[in-house]
Amino acid sequence: MGLLSSSRLRPFAHVAARFALAVSLAGSGGAFVVGCGGDEPPVVDDELSLEELARTLHLPAIKTVRAFDAFATEGGGFGLAGRSLKYFVDLRSGGSDTYFINANYRVGGEIPTYAKLHYDFATTVLGIAEPPAAFNENTYYSDDKRYVAGSIQTYTLGGEPTPTYAIQFYPDDVIHEEGILRACEILRPKIRIPNVRVAVVSTGPQQTFARVKDRLRAIGVEPMTIEDVLGTVRYLPMNPGEAWGYLRIFPKDYGELRATDIPVFDELPLDLSVVAGTITRAFQDVTSHVNLKSKERGTPNMVLRDASPALPELARFANLPVHLAVGKTGYVLEPTTPEMVAQKLAERTNKPWVTLPLTNEPSTKDYDVMCLALGPSCVNDGGRFGGKATGLGFLASPRVLGRYAQPDSLSRSMGYDLAPFGFGVPVARYRSFIAHNPAIAAKVDALVAAERKGDLSSNDRAKMVADVQQAFYFGRVPEAELAEVTTKVAALAARFPDMDELKFRSSANAEDIPGFDGAGLHDSFSVKLSARDNPDGSCFVYQDPGDVATKLKVAPKTPQCAIKAVYASLWNKRAIEERSFARLDHATSAMGLAVVPAYDTESDVVANGVVITRVVNGIGISGYTLTLQQGNVLVTNPPAGTIAETTLVTFSADPSRPDRFTMVRAAVPVPYGEKLPGSVLTDEKKAEIVKIARAAEVAYCTVSPGYAPSCANVQFGSEKPVALDMEFKVLANGHVVMKQMREFRGR
Repeated sequence: MGLLSSSRLRPFAHVAARFALAVSLAGSGGAFVVGCGGDEPPVVDDELSLEELARTLHLPAIKTVRAFDAFATEGGGFGLAGRSLKYFVDLRSGGSDTYFINANYRVGGEIPTYAKLHYDFATTVLGIAEPPAAFNENTYYSDDKRYVAGSIQTYTLGGEPTPTYAIQFYPDDVIHEEGILRACEILRPKIRIPNVRVAVVSTGPQQTFARVKDRLRAIGVEPMTIEDVLGTVRYLPMNPGEAWGYLRIFPKDYGELRATDIPVFDELPLDLSVVAGTITRAFQDVTSHVNLKSKERGTPNMVLRDASPALPELARFANLPVHLAVGKTGYVLEPTTPEMVAQKLAERTNKPWVTLPLTNEPSTKDYDVMCLALGPSCVNDGGRFGGKATGLGFLASPRVLGRYAQPDSLSRSMGYDLAPFGFGVPVARYRSFIAHNPAIAAKVDALVAAERKGDLSSNDRAKMVADVQQAFYFGRVPEAELAEVTTKVAALAARFPDMDELKFRSSANAEDIPGFDGAGLHDSFSVKLSARDNPDGSCFVYQDPGDVATKLKVAPKTPQCAIKAVYASLWNKRAIEERSFARLDHATSAMGLAVVPAYDTESDVVANGVVITRVVNGIGISGYTLTLQQGNVLVTNPPAGTIAETTLVTFSADPSRPDRFTMVRAAVPVPYGEKLPGSVLTDEKKAEIVKIARAAEVAYCTVSPGYAPSCANVQFGSEKPVALDMEFKVLANGHVVMKQMREFRGR
């Protein structure tokens, strides 16, 4: 189960109750099915060889690490390293028959569902003839339980040399404190590994220990929350995988990092070049752009809480070629050769350049008319307006979030407009701008040619980028095209009389496309309605020392300067490096714009957030990942020393029950300050956000073939090949503003 289990999430499939004698499961494979209760003496696991364990479906007790590892699967919930073993306890008639289930058991080379899912185990192996709804009620939603189902999850806490074995329940399980105590009283004596440390970890806010914590400790079970665990673990595999590169421990010049480097940081920098893999000492926000990009690229990323230049396991490899393997139960760092490093990079990049889409859309277009009829073009037409604007057009569709003025829309039911008003500027306008400014075109062509040769150093690339971008700031937007944008801005100002500022956001054809989201690569800029262009049309882009490193400003804050600054950000160094790594053709890349009123036009911003429609780093876990931060502190590019709140959202198989929110880490909004004592938002507001995200995902599924087998129940799909990544803001008046939507292909 890990933190969660998809074992109960089968409410819509008809699963007939089946009775099968245990011996019938052996079949031709000669399976061992031992300790099923009754009078036969149980077979203890130290009497079984590894081959016999592989053919054993369940055991009544776990006596050795060898048996636990043979039965358990790698990985835990939400990126935690370890192994997970399912258990099932039958409490009927006052009994306590216990079954530790072999998740690696195979029949005909395949793992059957009764080795994966608690319900199928109960019906197939134990002959429990209950429909799914009754089984769920008797296992998860009742105080008077017939069954207890959960997992034993291992965690390596602090500097402990051996793991702690944690008893866990499903996050939506309403098991009360005395029920937790009774379950631990049954399970603790059956975990017989010598010198074992046992804990019980609550994975839902309703699972508490206040009355029974002393009695739990008296039987050798330490009560903990999942946040306690996160604060104690030494190693976190943020993105498992392998890398070959040169280990750079706490590098001083990030600009010198190459795709053949594996840097070790104190904290992840906000702006990071393409590297082979990453290690940090500090915890990472799971939905930060850097972590999500590592998932997209398939490069390993891990947290090692005691990483330092003096740590022997790192220090002996400083500046040497290494092979790093980040696994779900641990990591390996070993020597390799320069030739192998070069070979592995070539294997990643030695492929044809991919031509990017470009549609000759002639005019700007309001989001409200981009997707009037919901269809595939609503989500895969980034060659027209770029990824960001296309996503906003999708969200504004009457069949998705719609508008408050539309009687049957979700916005109407929520009482306000959920997606921002505004318009998209087509990517074809970027081409027009380049053609209108031949000097800029020549510099861009030279940069593209140098990049395609593949021998630019990081710092040489930075110099060429600075020269190209400076040319953009002195270019001219074609007069007719600027006039059209100005007219659209005036229309927005008329709709929102209190608006004095807008956002001109990047919307490239090289972002939010299959296999490449481009998150955080380009820049957006504010426009003041009162600002006026310089007489020569020149602009100046600068970093506000009071803002985060990835937030740039342009002066004057006019539409023309914002357009040019966004266009120039297509050639940000980080964007070039990511496109080159993904082999996206720079010559066909182009930039559109997504124009919206400033998000605080109607009310101050009280929270930033991201919702991803899967549990990131959760294997077989059905739910959403919600990250939140107080005020305008960024989640996607978190300032140093801040931590976003991370909450798991799990859905009940019973639609009448509310969603469950489990905060696994509290927010730290002030750099290196104290964590918040509670959540950034109320559960009621989080439920609104999840309702919005679920509506968007269902609509997206209907126009995206292969997204999920059942769009109506798409939130239960832990194995769906892609998910959605949505950014939002929450205002002081309670309104949620969905500011962006893209596909997320990571796990």
